[in-house]
Amino acid sequence: MNDIIKIQEIGLDKLNNAEFVAFMTRFDELVSKAGTLEGEEEKSALGFAITELEAFDSDLNLIKDLVDQSRISDYTAQLQGIDKERDEWVVSLFAEVRSGKASKVASRREAAISLYNIIKPYTGCYRLPGMQETSKIEGLLIDLKKPENTSLVTTLGLNEIIVGLEETNGEYAILMAKRTEENAAARLEETKSVRARMIKLYDYMSTMAFVQSVAHPTEVTAAFVSSLNALISEVNTRYNQRIAQLNRKKDEQPA
Repeated sequence: MNDIIKIQEIGLDKLNNAEFVAFMTRFDELVSKAGTLEGEEEKSALGFAITELEAFDSDLNLIKDLVDQSRISDYTAQLQGIDKERDEWVVSLFAEVRSGKASKVASRREAAISLYNIIKPYTGCYRLPGMQETSKIEGLLIDLKKPENTSLVTTLGLNEIIVGLEETNGEYAILMAKRTEENAAARLEETKSVRARMIKLYDYMSTMAFVQSVAHPTEVTAAFVSSLNALISEVNTRYNQRIAQLNRKKDEQPA
């Protein structure tokens, strides 16, 4: 009687997305390496239809995209519009201050020169990417609102510009936060759904491969079961190491 080698258990639900994708990618490679049954190109040498593997491949590509890439958001157009508006406020602010530096009115000219030295570090901030610009504008607004600068702002008549800039910058930050939150939630739900389908397919294909290795043993089925068990052992070991490391870090934190 030949020894029966069972496929080891692996708790796929416990793996994080990176571990899950890595395991499923290597599983897919093992299945593909096994090839098809001789004379039956539509059937894997491991006992299941090639269409099952094709469905698995499709979901594997999908989950890689979900894990590695951000989705295009419905908020994109709104964000672009608000970003353009706040850019215009920034440009207007600097234009007014530069214009004031050339004023024939001494009080206005002196106020503009003083204020320009304060806002100069923020020159070109409207060219920065999204949230970098938001942060830079927040710093600019803090400086403009300092008590010692109030009279300079008033002399140059910049209050309306500052209000407009503050409102649009705030709107941008709020909308960006909503987009980030909703994108994350959408990706999470879709990733959960894809993972569930892939786990079901994995269970089916690995079970069929085990059955094939017992009912119709070949070098191919034996190699597959052996390689899959080695892979499962490796993944379980790495998972346990990661959890142990996390627990050590928690223990090291002061109470």
